[in-house]
Amino acid sequence: MPKRIVGMAVLSLAILAFFFYPRLVPEPAAIATDATFKQVVLDPPPLEADGQVLVSAGDFLPLAGGSADWYNGQGVLRGAGSARVVAGSPVATLNGEPRQLKVPPRLVGDKLYIPLQLALAVLGTSSSQGGSDLPLPPLRGNTGVHFRYYPIYDLQARYDPASGEIQGELLLAYQNPFLTPLRQLNFNLPANAPFGNGASLAVTRAVVNNRPVAVHFKGSRLEVPLPRALAPRETLSVVLSFKTVVPPGDMRLGRDGNLSTVSGWYPILAPPTEDTWAGVAGTAYGDPYFAGAAYYLVRLTLPSGYQVLASSRLTGRQERGEWTDWSFNSDQPVREFAFTAAPDWQFTTRQAGRVQLVVASRGEMAPAVLDVAARALEFFQKLYGPYPYSYLHIAFVPLDNLAGMEYPGLLLLSNRKPYNPAVVVHEVAHQWWYNLVGNDTRQAAWIDEGLAEYSTLLFYRHFDPGLYQAKLAEITQLAARTGAPINLPLEEYGSEQDYRQAVYNRGAMFWLELERMAGEEQLKEALAYVQRYYRYEIVPPQALLTIITYYGKLDSNNFSPFLRNK
Repeated sequence: MPKRIVGMAVLSLAILAFFFYPRLVPEPAAIATDATFKQVVLDPPPLEADGQVLVSAGDFLPLAGGSADWYNGQGVLRGAGSARVVAGSPVATLNGEPRQLKVPPRLVGDKLYIPLQLALAVLGTSSSQGGSDLPLPPLRGNTGVHFRYYPIYDLQARYDPASGEIQGELLLAYQNPFLTPLRQLNFNLPANAPFGNGASLAVTRAVVNNRPVAVHFKGSRLEVPLPRALAPRETLSVVLSFKTVVPPGDMRLGRDGNLSTVSGWYPILAPPTEDTWAGVAGTAYGDPYFAGAAYYLVRLTLPSGYQVLASSRLTGRQERGEWTDWSFNSDQPVREFAFTAAPDWQFTTRQAGRVQLVVASRGEMAPAVLDVAARALEFFQKLYGPYPYSYLHIAFVPLDNLAGMEYPGLLLLSNRKPYNPAVVVHEVAHQWWYNLVGNDTRQAAWIDEGLAEYSTLLFYRHFDPGLYQAKLAEITQLAARTGAPINLPLEEYGSEQDYRQAVYNRGAMFWLELERMAGEEQLKEALAYVQRYYRYEIVPPQALLTIITYYGKLDSNNFSPFLRNK
């Protein structure tokens, strides 16, 4: 690949990058930064009250060398200056002088939340400007903060549906979003896990910043050592050449006749977990891998006569004799790139605002699908926030064990099962819960699947109360068949049926119960905030529960009937 392309991709990462677990080094030095508050993600998350931002004092202040102690609702804050606060009181003492606060500190669970502007004043970086986009002091720390950087995947691949063979090359432009150096990058190879059902993915060459490196394989894992440590906010490029074989079968990665469904087919950066990086679960059911958001530029080459529908916007098509190049651009960050290909599709399109809806079918009910998808898209935008892409693609494919499957901007509907409009609504909801806000689908599928089911119920409660009651009765009946916690790891459920009853059905009942306790409007407010703060990010389960607890005025004990160890 030309060096000019590599250079352009790396330079563009001044504003783009990704969320990835570092090999941490102890005692990190403070990182000088010109970043603002909106450019970082905090854990635990900030909260909002009356237009003001609140941060967890005991977690935020140490990131800049400060500290916080509190007991019985009273707190002492230290940094370049000092302050004393009382939970619930709008009056604080800053450097010995009384200070009126726009919102009082408050206790959320076991954490003391204070106004962001007060925290910055204690650290000696107070600003006269309002809002949340305030300049940050130099930061330090191994955990608790990362920058909103998203990498660029530049994928070029040639796919032969007859043999199932993909020859590909990935150029990854990546910027370290953490406050500590990285010594290696970790990738998942989903095709090599049980998810692949006999597929294979082999990486044949790895180059980091134009230097070949020896990689390490561990089944569905790939470790790429870096020639030197990657400093915080520093960029690099990685080139991986690979070969994937797509097996016959009616699966998420499979070939059925002349129709191919292709997901999990390339090396994808492994996201972080609490103390390691997230691999691929050892199940064929559920969603055994997840990914951070990234920008995608993709060029696929397929035999002429094939048509391609993908999880990105089509930007070009060029026929070259027996082969045709298809070019795609994700426009905004997405979780992954999947595509389907067949020679005899019929495309039906509709414009819904700025979004072009496309259905690829072979005699299925395309107009009915477009009606439901357009209505669901409008409904969820009002509920959760704007859909940022110009495309939403839907394809009927042979999925034997699934009624539908979600990818970013691409919904797959099984042509092996009777058409069910509720499946379309569920998969559209996943564009918010899975894609725009991600989660660990191996350990916390109750977030995206439970919320997609709950969102489907909200849709029918609004548009068809009779069908809502019928679906509610069905979900209630199925949920009653299990008492399993909704937050077990995928492997612990043991079967597809047990997983679905707990995560989908009982997961929906969990959100309905929170709605009953907190109130419908309060829960909507909480979920809308999650969408704003964690857009293109991965929401940790505890962070989500903190937000629900705060907006719903709930106690953590409210979660214990559904969640293990909560």
